[in-house]
Amino acid sequence: MFTRLRAIAFDHRGNMEVDLLCAEARSMIELDGAQHLEDPAAYRRDRRKDQLLQENGYFVLRFLAEDVRKNLDTVLDTILRSLAHCNQKL
Repeated sequence: MFTRLRAIAFDHRGNMEVDLLCAEARSMIELDGAQHLEDPAAYRRDRRKDQLLQENGYFVLRFLAEDVRKNLDTVLDTILRSLAHCNQKL
């Protein structure tokens, strides 16, 4: 489900956008393009975002968009294993 997580303030905007959210499993998936690694400010912003999400009880998975294009099966396997692990904790 594409969504925004409004409950966590981030960057003075009053809400936090996430790429994909599985609210039931309290898990997030973020997809990063090359700009997320090339720009130190964007990289730091993503780390702060991950930290805030984790502090609020969310499990965060982050993938490079390139990996999704080139290795989709591996990415999907990782997501499924992670969700199964999260469900065991519920």
